[in-house]
Amino acid sequence: MKRSELFFTFILLPIDFAMIMLAFVVAYKFRLSFEFVPAIYFQPFNEYLKFALMVSPVWLLVFALTGLYTRDERKTVAHEFGRIIVAVSAAIALTIALIFLSRTYFFSRLIIVYSAVAAVITVTLGRNLIRYIQRWLYHYDIGVRRVIVLGHNSSTKFIITEIKENRRLGYKFVKAIDHDGIDKIESIVKNNPCDEIIVSDANLDQRKVAKVLEFCQLNGIGFKMTPNLFLVSSSHVDVQQLAGVPVMEFKRTPLDGWGRILKRVMDIIVSLILIIIFSPIMLVIALLVKLTSKGPVFYRPVRVGLEKNFIMFKFRSMKVDAEKEHEAYIKKYGNMFKLKDDPRVTSFGKILRKTSLDELPQFFNVLKGDMSLIGPRPPMPEEVEKYTNWQKRRLGVKPGITGLWQVSGRSNLSFDEWVRLDAYYIEHWSMWLDLQIFFKTIWVVLFRRGAY
Repeated sequence: MKRSELFFTFILLPIDFAMIMLAFVVAYKFRLSFEFVPAIYFQPFNEYLKFALMVSPVWLLVFALTGLYTRDERKTVAHEFGRIIVAVSAAIALTIALIFLSRTYFFSRLIIVYSAVAAVITVTLGRNLIRYIQRWLYHYDIGVRRVIVLGHNSSTKFIITEIKENRRLGYKFVKAIDHDGIDKIESIVKNNPCDEIIVSDANLDQRKVAKVLEFCQLNGIGFKMTPNLFLVSSSHVDVQQLAGVPVMEFKRTPLDGWGRILKRVMDIIVSLILIIIFSPIMLVIALLVKLTSKGPVFYRPVRVGLEKNFIMFKFRSMKVDAEKEHEAYIKKYGNMFKLKDDPRVTSFGKILRKTSLDELPQFFNVLKGDMSLIGPRPPMPEEVEKYTNWQKRRLGVKPGITGLWQVSGRSNLSFDEWVRLDAYYIEHWSMWLDLQIFFKTIWVVLFRRGAY
């Protein structure tokens, strides 16, 4: 780790401490200023401050245990925010336990809630300030990691372009060498000092790669390598032992086992709440669909689910028998097409599609168990018949009302881009990812980006 990286990692401790103390002070002042619930006794500020100073080291310990001080280049702002919420929740639980066990006469239990909310905000702001300063220094080549890229294939070009164009990564491109340069690696590095070597060609001879790795280890240089296709076929690898021999299990998705159970429980709870909230709106829409065009209120197409086909519910936005023309449209525009000016859509149907209100009845599909709130878009059977093996990866989990495709361009994406996003979702699923997609969907729908 470079000195600058060590400095910015270390400085998080005093910054977090200051932000935790600030949160306690803000919570105290807020509780006194806005007395929504009367307090019987107000503890003097000095006594309260002593308590905050006593529990703050406990908070820092919790932050460390939840990984907030580990250096992770993949950690995004959203990922760190999720960890902060988890860490603050755990710290607050410990604080409540300390109050109870020490029998401290605390003047207001409500202040604990205020402290938690304030801490999430202040700690996030403090860390974002440090991140901003660090990235600002990258523009002046302060704290950057000098990189030599070893390889001569398409991946090499992409990696070099990303390093040059994305200064936020903290990298500075030094030199690119091919496999012939491995035998001269010592002199190359001597003339082109670097902090890290990235091997971008997974098909290089293993003995030569081992030579580069050994050189890096002996000279304190970082070493990274792009894996081959087999190793990236799954992002979740579990190493077990069989007869004393290490065996790697490549897991398809975290949505197996408890992940699947947790997601189903959340689907039931949230879909029930949303059905209750939107039921008056759905009644009005049903009436307007009936009054503005001939045909049934609901459109009930067959869709491909996780293990079987199912009937999906939508408010009808097209003319009756519009589906008969779908096969011809697939031949003309390809799988998963969407047209800006589809002649089959009714006048009221255009409003429903623009606002995504036509999809409200799918909450019943979620409640029934055919769909999930978040997941790949459910395809038609005739579309699946034309899938390649690679495209069939998107069928590995329950389809959803919304997904990564929804918050990443919606109708503006190509089908291959949809599949890539769906494959990423399946391999990297988490409740935090679902939560992000859910709130981003609200933003996308409100501003009608990419919807038609």
